[in-house]
Amino acid sequence: MSLDDFDTDVEDTIDSQEIIESGISTKLERRRRIEELSEEKRLRQELNEFDFIGY
Repeated sequence: MSLDDFDTDVEDTIDSQEIIESGISTKLERRRRIEELSEEKRLRQELNEFDFIGY
């Protein structure tokens, strides 16, 4: 294995790690948003029970 081959392998590994990390980050952001929406829905239902907001 030459130095150029090693550099290419390292770059490919780094690129694939960045893709995986960005995919995980996207999933975490999506999950966080889903949790926020679920919490908002729960709070609206709770407030609605006490007639604080109307629909």
